[in-house]
Amino acid sequence: MSINAPDPVLRTADLHNSAMHRALLLTASANWDFNRRFPAVYARASGAHVWDADGNRYVDLTSCSGAAPLGAGYEPVVTDVVKEMRRTGGILPGPLSLHRVELAERLAEIFPVAERSIFFRTGSCATTAAVRLARAYTGVNLVLTSGYHGWHDWHLQDRPTMGLPNRDRDSIEFGYDLDRLQELTKARRVAAVIVTPEVNFFPPEYHQELHQLVGERGALLILDEVMTGFRYADGGYHTAANLTPDLITLSKGLANGTALSAVAGRADVLKAADKTYLGNTFQREVTPFAAALSTLNACRDGVALARMQQVGKQLLTGLNDVFTNQGVEAWAFAWPTMFDVVFAHDQLGSMFFQEMWSRGFLMQYGGRFMPSAALTDADVQSALEAAGEALATAVIRMENTGDQPDRSAAAVRFAGEHFLATPNSLCRWFTAAKPS
Repeated sequence: MSINAPDPVLRTADLHNSAMHRALLLTASANWDFNRRFPAVYARASGAHVWDADGNRYVDLTSCSGAAPLGAGYEPVVTDVVKEMRRTGGILPGPLSLHRVELAERLAEIFPVAERSIFFRTGSCATTAAVRLARAYTGVNLVLTSGYHGWHDWHLQDRPTMGLPNRDRDSIEFGYDLDRLQELTKARRVAAVIVTPEVNFFPPEYHQELHQLVGERGALLILDEVMTGFRYADGGYHTAANLTPDLITLSKGLANGTALSAVAGRADVLKAADKTYLGNTFQREVTPFAAALSTLNACRDGVALARMQQVGKQLLTGLNDVFTNQGVEAWAFAWPTMFDVVFAHDQLGSMFFQEMWSRGFLMQYGGRFMPSAALTDADVQSALEAAGEALATAVIRMENTGDQPDRSAAAVRFAGEHFLATPNSLCRWFTAAKPS
């Protein structure tokens, strides 16, 4: 089936437009569900492919926003989940199950820092729980943060148009800026520093210096590995970068599309849960733990991660060839399993990805390319062919490109907009500014 070819089983005249209208009327945000996402209502997904309500097929270059590294509906995981749902009933009267215990043991095997683990449903819940644990353990409220950690109020205070103002004055953004971090910790105690590793912009040396500074200040280091935990390398980013954070948060890829997250780390810090309350009804649900155990089994031999790296490299190389061949200042760079694309001109970047959507390839400007192991060589080849066509069309649509900022300037702007990194932090650490 070619890209955008209708699925005859699903095809119904105007079904998609009707679904869009119903969604906006009753549940969807025009801003977040459509303008900032792929403007479609979906019917189903399989592997790296997804179909909208009219039966049009797309290639997903995001692994469902990183949640399904094995591909949507990976059959061994689905089989195991259905089997355990039938065997266990799906949910139990209490929050402890053999599956939960076994998963905590598996995380301790994979992540050396995971002496204990507690579980939630979303990455936002995990990061919020990690911050509360740090505050309960230290008896200090102040938390310093960099990077995206979810939608909860403690994190959104740095974005006044999104969060409720003054809800959490003890959470301060430092923009990945180590000079600012030192200044903020000079005269006050800090419970924790929580950072999402932006691995395409900040090298391991940055995080190692961060680790040292946090330790010198007597604060806990929380590494938000919701994205990197199962995508960067075996054992997560912190293992590869030789870091020993006090807590890590995990979610995307943990259960291949089933909602599950975890806070893992030092046993004494995790036991601070006894001082607060972190329970939730759906800790009783068995199926997410079954999905996670099955996913970890499927990833144990490293083949899936190697495949993600392989297709990611193909996409990185191919996209850069497209940009170079058409003389466009744009760059695909860094880690192949989760890489970024930055255009010298944001408007051209947005137009390019709109053209990609119209050709059946899902990715948005400012989003992250996260190929799944289900992506085929044919999918990659089709995506690169479409990229050449999409870029040519976008350039024609772009009336005036004006001056072309260099790679460093474009990266500073991109990082400041998407994860609030300061220009000082980017100018010091962004090594991809220099062509390899």
